Amino acid sequence: MAVNNYQKDEEKTKFSFSGFRRILKFVKPYKKDVVKMFSLGILITITLLIIPKIIAYTIDVLFLNKNFKLIVIFTLIVLLLSLTATLLQKKKENISLYVVDGISHDLKMTIFEKLQYLPNSYFDTRSHGKIYTRAATYPDEVSVILCYVILEVVLDIINLILIAIFMLTTNFQLALIPLIPAFILIIFFIFLSPIRRKLKHNINNKNSNVNGYISESINGIRITQSFNREEKNIAIFKDLERKRLAAVRKNSFVLNLNWSITNIFDVVSMILIYYVALKYMYPVVSIGTILAIDTYALKFWEPIRYLTNSYNDIMDASTYLERIFELLDEPLKVENKKDAINHVVEGKIEFKNVKFSYNSEKVVLDNLNLKIKAHEKIGLVGETGSGKSTILSLISRFYDIDEGELLIDDIPIKNIDLKDLRKGISMMLQDNYLFSRSVYDNLILNKNVSLEEVRKVTKSLDIDDMIMNLENGYDTILLNNGSNLSSGERQLLCIARIMIQNPKIIVLDEATSNIDLKTERKIEKALELVTKDRTTIMVAHRITTVKNCDKIILIKDKHNFEEGTHKELMKKHGEYYKLYNSQKAE
Repeated sequence: MAVNNYQKDEEKTKFSFSGFRRILKFVKPYKKDVVKMFSLGILITITLLIIPKIIAYTIDVLFLNKNFKLIVIFTLIVLLLSLTATLLQKKKENISLYVVDGISHDLKMTIFEKLQYLPNSYFDTRSHGKIYTRAATYPDEVSVILCYVILEVVLDIINLILIAIFMLTTNFQLALIPLIPAFILIIFFIFLSPIRRKLKHNINNKNSNVNGYISESINGIRITQSFNREEKNIAIFKDLERKRLAAVRKNSFVLNLNWSITNIFDVVSMILIYYVALKYMYPVVSIGTILAIDTYALKFWEPIRYLTNSYNDIMDASTYLERIFELLDEPLKVENKKDAINHVVEGKIEFKNVKFSYNSEKVVLDNLNLKIKAHEKIGLVGETGSGKSTILSLISRFYDIDEGELLIDDIPIKNIDLKDLRKGISMMLQDNYLFSRSVYDNLILNKNVSLEEVRKVTKSLDIDDMIMNLENGYDTILLNNGSNLSSGERQLLCIARIMIQNPKIIVLDEATSNIDLKTERKIEKALELVTKDRTTIMVAHRITTVKNCDKIILIKDKHNFEEGTHKELMKKHGEYYKLYNSQKAE
C-alpha cells in the first residue's frame, strides 16, 4: 500500500447507507434510551402544537365574549404547556447526552482495541495524525449525528406531518401557501446535496492533512529546531491551513445558500399568508385563525431548515463511518491461528529458506537460513539496509514471512499463541519507548511485580541509586518518552524492564549506540547480566560490540552471507574481514 502522509488526500468514498446498518450494533445497547428520546420528542411536538389552537380559540371566542375568567385559565394552560415542553426537552437532552457519550465511548474503545492488534505495517504506511483523527474525532462526530441529527430528522419529519395536519385542519387554503414552496425547496436541496458532500469530503481531507502534519511536527520537533527548520515548517503548515480554509469557505457558500434561500421562502410565505388572508379571506377567516396559521408556518419552517442541513450531515456521517469501518476492517495480517498452541518459549530459533518483503516491489530477505541454539549469543552485522533489524522483527512476529519456515523450538512460529510467543521474547531498540507514567509502571508494564522484586533487579544492575535520586524515586512520572532522563538512563531502564519480564529470547537492535563510553560500559555490564542463560540476538553497527558472541552472522545479498566466530571469520579474509578492518581504520 502506498504511504499516506500529510501531503496526500485520502481516497473519496461513495455515499452508502451500509455504514448506518453496521453502526446499529453500537446503538443497540441504548435502544431503550433512544425510544425514550423519540417518545419525548413526539410528546414535545404535540404539546407545542396545541398552543396555537388554544390561542386562536382565546382570540376568536373568549375575547369576543369578554370571558376574562376563561382567558386567564387558558393563559395559564398555555404557560403550563410551555413549561411542560421545556422540562420534557431538558429531559430529552439529558438522555441524548448520555447516549452520545456512550456510543462515542464504545466506538473509541472498539477502534483502540483494534489499533492494539494491527500489524506494524499499518502504522508504517499511514500518517499517525490521520489515524488519530479516525480514532478520536470521527467517533464524536458520528455519535452526535446519530443521536441528534438522525433522531431529529425522524422527529422533524413527524413534526412536519403533524404541523401540516394542524394547518390543513385549521384552514386548508392558507395552509397551502407555506406547504407548496417547502416541497419545492426540499427537492432543490436534495439535488444540491452531492455538491455539498463533495465539498465536505474535501474539508475532511484537508483537516486530516493538517492533523497529520501537526503530529509529524511534534514528533520531529528536536530535528526541526536543531536544523533551524522552524520557518519552513511554518510555511508548510500555512499552506495546509490555506487549503483547509479554502475548502471551508467553499462549503460555507453552500451552507449560506441553504440558510438564505430557506429564510427567503419563510419570509415570502409569511407575507403571502397575511396578504391573501387579509385581502381576500377576512373576515370570513378570523384573526385568530390567521395568527394560528402564521404560528404553524413559523414552526413548519424550523424543521425545514434543520432537514436541509441534516441531510448533508447524514452524508458527512457516512464518510466518517466509511473511515471508521475502513480501519476496523483492516486485516490483522499477524494474528493467532484458531488452533494456535500454548507454548513456553525455550529459546531455539531456526530460519529455513525464508523470504520476506515489506511490499511487492522490494524483497528484503531471500533464502535466509539460520540456526540459533537455545542460550546462544548471536551477533548480526552487515551494511545498512541489509535486513538485520527485519530479522529481529520477524522473530518477534511483528511481520509474517512470505515464504519458507520460521521455527521457534522446532514449532512453526504461526502455530504458537502470540501472547505466549511475545511473553518469551523481549526487544531492546536503539531508541526504546518509555510511557508517560511512573518509572515503576514503565518497568513492570503488564506484569504483576512488587516494588521489592523490581528493586532486586535494579540493584543487580546497579541503577537503583539512579532511580532513587529522581524527584520521586520509582514514582517519578516520566515525560514524553522519558525526555527527563539521559539516553543512557533510558537504556538502563529498558534493560531492567527486560530482566523483570524474564524472557527466554532477547533481541537487541543497536542497544549501545549513541552512548558515551562510560555509560556504554555500564550498559554492556548490565547486558551481560540480562543475557545470561538466554538466547540473544544482537544487531550492531560496530563489530567490537559483537566480537565475543558465540556466533556472528554477516547479512549480505538478502541472506546469511558468512557466519562463524570472530576468529573463524577473520581467517576467511572475506566480507566480515573487510568490514572489521574498515571499522578499525576509522
